[in-house]
Amino acid sequence: MKNIILLLLLVSISCKDRETKNSTVFDAPKTVTLTGIVSNFDPENPNVSFGVNRVGVDRLNLHSKIDSTGFFSVSFESYTPTDVWVNVGTNFLVLTHPGDSIHMGFDAKIAQRVPILKSIQFSGDAVKTNQDAARFQEMYFSNEIYTDWDAKKKATKEYGVDDYLQYLDTLKQKNTELVNNFLQTYSPNEETLLWAKTYIEQDYYNALAFYPAEHRKLNNLPFSWDVPESYYNSLNKRLPITKPMLISGYALVNFVNRYSYRYVLNKTRNEKSNEKYRTEFGMTGPSKELDSISIYGIIKYTQDSLLRQLVLAELFQQRFDKVEIDLYEDYRGLVKTHITEPFIAKPLDENYLKAKKSIESPELVSEAILKDASGTSVDKIIENLLETHKGKVIYVDTWASWCAPCLAEFPNSKKLMEEMEGQDVVFAYFCINTKEKAYKAVLDKFQLGGEHYFLDQNQSRDFQTVFNISGIPFYLLIDKDGTIIEKGSHLRPAVVMEKLEKML
Repeated sequence: MKNIILLLLLVSISCKDRETKNSTVFDAPKTVTLTGIVSNFDPENPNVSFGVNRVGVDRLNLHSKIDSTGFFSVSFESYTPTDVWVNVGTNFLVLTHPGDSIHMGFDAKIAQRVPILKSIQFSGDAVKTNQDAARFQEMYFSNEIYTDWDAKKKATKEYGVDDYLQYLDTLKQKNTELVNNFLQTYSPNEETLLWAKTYIEQDYYNALAFYPAEHRKLNNLPFSWDVPESYYNSLNKRLPITKPMLISGYALVNFVNRYSYRYVLNKTRNEKSNEKYRTEFGMTGPSKELDSISIYGIIKYTQDSLLRQLVLAELFQQRFDKVEIDLYEDYRGLVKTHITEPFIAKPLDENYLKAKKSIESPELVSEAILKDASGTSVDKIIENLLETHKGKVIYVDTWASWCAPCLAEFPNSKKLMEEMEGQDVVFAYFCINTKEKAYKAVLDKFQLGGEHYFLDQNQSRDFQTVFNISGIPFYLLIDKDGTIIEKGSHLRPAVVMEKLEKML
């Protein structure tokens, strides 16, 4: 009898531990495993994608096939608790901790958040945490706070600065009422309540950050119109940033970005010493000088220690995404001084080493064909492309290693290529205004198939002139007869498949 009681006690303690790992942050990563069963999934798209919100480092995007029984599984390494977007026709957030093994089951018959959230059931670790988080999302996504986009647009257009801030305070109060209703209805644990509060508060900070540009656009105001410098001080209302808040990774990733590009940049730009770099559209000048201004501006104006580390890490990570390592190397000593949290410093250094390896020793995907365009005129390059693929549709993607929107489209491009495999479509990529090492490093990172052309400075200029390219990414649709049917930045991989199929 005593053994049975002891066993029950151990099981109870074990279950409690599995539920209350709370907000422990680790110096080394632990594996998180997400599994699930999807009923009524779309057989035409049997996939689940995941977006792991990693504050201070790059967002991790993962994919899993749904097998014939509806089962999926994915794993990743994590230093901190964070939320993860699960996307199957629509998306919702699951809360994870390092070492968690979480199983979920849901019905995807109606690919809308609220029906899926109503159906979802959890087992394994953090069951109550996630069941309550699902209930909060169900409440939030069905509330007018989220759904009434017309009212939000109307306020953004019609209200001046002071009235808009009052309007946001009213919305903030409604958000607080929703969180209180959630607390009274479901009695969530402290972590889930903090996650919900942090998540919904980000609505306020997002709206605050986007208002100036949106108000200007909706009212056709000149670019010189702006809010007072003190306007962005409201972003400091969120401080301090604490480690338990890391569970709301999605909200904090957004907040770090808004704080950096609104509060810190605005303060730095308005310094008298930086007057010579100031333009109507921001700051311009030698890249080394602007980098120094950015770095020391972050240190000067981000008083919260944890937030400062996250903002600095985001700046370096953005360069790694473009396979650039010079900034990190130039400020290595400063990094060690100011980024002291292992859960930020270690993955940042790991990503630096990956970017460095890609630059120094790129491993190009075997399916990619690197075309030698050196010493060849742009006219001749295009002529050879059309002649080689006569009778096929050609999709041309123009990009550069420093162009974040270009690189953001590469996963979509890779997916498009897979979906159109075996059809008479050729994917041709033209890299312009880029150093050759960076060009190869990007190909190493994204492992794109297709045909790849590297154009030197003169060829890049001629290519842009021939096709009247004023900005990138830029795409061309060329039919089987070699005629350009359509061109422009709007022909992005995620939306162009139907046009390609019509041309076949």
